[in-house]
Amino acid sequence: MLSILLNPNGSVPMDPATNLAVDGARERAESVVDLLQKSRRKIILPAPACAELLTAIGPDAQQYVNVVSRSRVFEIGSFDARAASELALLNRGTFAPNDDRNGAEPYQKRKVDRQIIAICKVYGVIELYTDDTSLANFARLCGVTPISIREVPLPESAKQHEFKLEQHEDIPKADDDER
Repeated sequence: MLSILLNPNGSVPMDPATNLAVDGARERAESVVDLLQKSRRKIILPAPACAELLTAIGPDAQQYVNVVSRSRVFEIGSFDARAASELALLNRGTFAPNDDRNGAEPYQKRKVDRQIIAICKVYGVIELYTDDTSLANFARLCGVTPISIREVPLPESAKQHEFKLEQHEDIPKADDDER
């Protein structure tokens, strides 16, 4: 979701139902930010996810960090001692029984995904906006609700409205004799 908002070169996730890019992804992401801002909730950007995004953005990354830092709605969630402790508990309890099933995912990806979830738990995150299937699965295991961009309703302002034409009377046919 963050990539959709901040990365001008970012790709839009595919909708598995249509196999096409999610329609109105940017508008959906903006509506989430707007809704959370109006309800005075914070959007926690886990530092590992933020680092991945800033790497993809490239040399202009610092201007995005500045935008996020000045915003009231965004807060960068760090992987600190509390998050490390939370991750240790999750690794021993919640994740341990599922480790055999996660063998298909590279170890480094699992490690970063778990750090993201630990940060979410420490910051009291209840919803995680992601289109990453394995991250969404980790979130579910930990009681955090994953929400895909395609699940966010398209705001009315982004919907294409039907163009309604009024009925008109039939145009009279010309007589051939009048030519």
